[in-house]
Amino acid sequence: MKKQTPECSNVPAAPGAYLLILRLDASLHPTIPRFSNAVLTPGWYVYAGSANGPGGLRARINRHLRKGKSRHWHIDHLSEAAAEILNHFQVGGQECALLRDFQRRHDCDIPIPGFGSSDCRNCASHLARLKSGQRPKVPFA
Repeated sequence: MKKQTPECSNVPAAPGAYLLILRLDASLHPTIPRFSNAVLTPGWYVYAGSANGPGGLRARINRHLRKGKSRHWHIDHLSEAAAEILNHFQVGGQECALLRDFQRRHDCDIPIPGFGSSDCRNCASHLARLKSGQRPKVPFA
């Protein structure tokens, strides 16, 4: 069962960037042809995304928290399998900068190069794995 953080109800309907911090309790083999050999082991992962469409951050984050959704983005495979999902957002923010800031504060690696970053020329991936296995503080300092 996914836990929705109290912050979710306060997410504005404004454009911006967000992080989803996801806990996997079991190994996951994403059913994405491009990543058919990938395996995500149990632990904490962080995904960076942007929300510039209708409903902004509120609509996008709520979609990611919803169960039974159609799989449209790479992250949908993880969010469906996640035991817990936390979120952090920045109104008007940029997803690459938000992820880089998170990675500077936490020891992370890249579990799947190219994951969620098909349209990005600056990042190796928009998915990172926390090496410590510890739940990060959200919002992070």
